[in-house]
Amino acid sequence: MRPLRWLWGNLSSLLLAFILAVAVWIVAVASEDPTDTRPLAFPVAIEIIGPRQGLLIVGDPPPATGRVTLRAPLSVWDLIGPDSVGLRVDLTGLEEGTHSVQVEPILGVQPARVEDYQPQSVTVRLERAATTSVDIEVVTLGEPQLGYRTNAASASPARTIVLGAVSQVDQLASVRAEVNVSDRREDFEQEVTLIALDGGGNRLEDLQFDPARVLVSVQIEPRERFQLVSVVPNLEGEEALSEAGYRLTDVSVTPEVVTVFSADPEALKALPGFVLTLPLDLSGATGDLERRLSLDLPAGISPVENQGVLVRVSIVPVEGTITLTRQVEVRGLAVGLFAQLSPEAVDIILTGPLPTLNSLQLADVRVIVDLLDLGPGTHQLPPLVIISPTDVENEPVFPATIEVTISTTPPPSP
Repeated sequence: MRPLRWLWGNLSSLLLAFILAVAVWIVAVASEDPTDTRPLAFPVAIEIIGPRQGLLIVGDPPPATGRVTLRAPLSVWDLIGPDSVGLRVDLTGLEEGTHSVQVEPILGVQPARVEDYQPQSVTVRLERAATTSVDIEVVTLGEPQLGYRTNAASASPARTIVLGAVSQVDQLASVRAEVNVSDRREDFEQEVTLIALDGGGNRLEDLQFDPARVLVSVQIEPRERFQLVSVVPNLEGEEALSEAGYRLTDVSVTPEVVTVFSADPEALKALPGFVLTLPLDLSGATGDLERRLSLDLPAGISPVENQGVLVRVSIVPVEGTITLTRQVEVRGLAVGLFAQLSPEAVDIILTGPLPTLNSLQLADVRVIVDLLDLGPGTHQLPPLVIISPTDVENEPVFPATIEVTISTTPPPSP
């Protein structure tokens, strides 16, 4: 009993000692890891829960982010990021009408606490949701090129389901797919985002569509007395070009099709579907050509835009191969020595543009053996081929080695 009496008699002292010990521990911990209060440097996402099925948020929605001020030990601040702090707005229990809803902070890091946050409440207006199925109206904007008109325009699919608040759906007058046909002259397809309009032609922004985008097909056709035809370049002198050792690699015309006009419908019907340019002579050409040419049109037919067409022609030399025979020249032979070569000439196969090969001169291709620092005796040496035109290449010469006999006496005369 005495220990119990002692404990009971000294309980207040023991309790005071415990409190002092805890206080000393808290002070020690705080001195080693002090706390800090500061606003977060990043915006905090606001999560919207709800509303319940059948209701929609109308008007301005709650803000997407807010600001939070935390108090936490310095060692914890490095653990705090966008994934550990959040704000939440719960709309699940609300009915139709305008509500002021409290914002709830969410903190996933301990030890820490939220000192302040903004916004602390948001105002939302909820309305009953409604759906309806509506035909899509295709509207073309602008005008096609001169001489053309829009024949038809259709959307696929032709209907869409509209979802929105009752007040918005009740104002719906039309759902449109708008497509620009400016400067068009051929049929085309384009994916278009739908828009909703009220009776006054004003856009309704809070409605949703299923599907929200449709494929619009537009048919463009020539007006009467106008016709679209292809352009074919009229090239002359191709035979002379080939004889000179050149060939065509590409021909293009811009634009590839043009619109022509005639007061006589029968003249348009007589066109074969294409028109020629005025002649372009390729004789003597050695490289690419670019010319603006007029169209060679029948009488009574004229182009809608009389600026001509741009014809581009790519011309390259024809590659070929020839075989030449050249005498082998000696270089680097020391004074007082004589050299006898076997053989004295070699055959060389050259590959390159035919115009270059056909114009080669004797001095353009040389074959040399280098005898520098070689003394009397018989040596097997590879010949060196020197070609002046840089666009010509050579295959290995035949023979590939030259036997060179060096002596101090001149070789016998043949």
